[in-house]
Amino acid sequence: MKIGHTGITWGGEIEQAYKETSELGYLGFETFAQTIIQWNKKPGGYRSLVNRFLIPTVAAYCYHNWIDAQKAKEDIETAKLEADALRDLPGGKTLVLQAGPRHEGGLTSDQFHQLADALNTIGQYCLNIGLITGLHPHTGTAIETRAEIDTILNLVDPSLVGFAPDTGQIAKGGSDILEVMRIYRKQITHVHLKDWGGKYERGEDGREIDFTGYANYEPVGNGVLPMPEILDILLEDDFDGWVNVELDGTPRAPRPPREAAAMSRRYLGELLADRVSWRN
Repeated sequence: MKIGHTGITWGGEIEQAYKETSELGYLGFETFAQTIIQWNKKPGGYRSLVNRFLIPTVAAYCYHNWIDAQKAKEDIETAKLEADALRDLPGGKTLVLQAGPRHEGGLTSDQFHQLADALNTIGQYCLNIGLITGLHPHTGTAIETRAEIDTILNLVDPSLVGFAPDTGQIAKGGSDILEVMRIYRKQITHVHLKDWGGKYERGEDGREIDFTGYANYEPVGNGVLPMPEILDILLEDDFDGWVNVELDGTPRAPRPPREAAAMSRRYLGELLADRVSWRN
């Protein structure tokens, strides 16, 4: 199993995130697609980070509205530029696609079809340039609940758009993560492995109350999710995509990002033993 880490635990400290991910033995790194584009404007470009820290950036996170009539074409063109930036990196593989913000009442049938068409378009583009894609459900977005996951995954072309579950986000969104992963296992192309603290409450101001300092998530193995069973679903079918540990860093985090990433690394090393390799 190939296990990497995303950079959001470190906030905007991309160099520190990349460096410590590599030093902890993770095999790959993931960041926002726009971060790659921004770094490409600097001397040496984003590739200088890849060369310095000796593990690939295997995936890039791409989030757009997709269905806003005034911006739909712009979203597609921007996503193509983001795909190009990932394709140009050694080891770049998966463009992780997120839907736009959540609206009261959810998407209409027409909007679901518009979203599916947009995802298929960028999926076809990625296929043409040698990348794969994965749709990423996320709380607070148009694809959060089980019904929304089912609807969009049954509308997209699975040969163009894969499934990139975030284990914590899906659980916090109210779904049974094991059931979702079993049902859509054949469509899974990429995974964000995130543990969850088990609480999702909002205050009087409507904002989520953060009980953990990580937007209610936890280092892998420290939360309530059945991590052994989650990984078994992937291992029993020889999953060859990337499993990237993710933890949402906030100013209230109870420990430094490196320590949190090391906790997940230790847990996964003990759980998976020789079923996973780590960078020496």
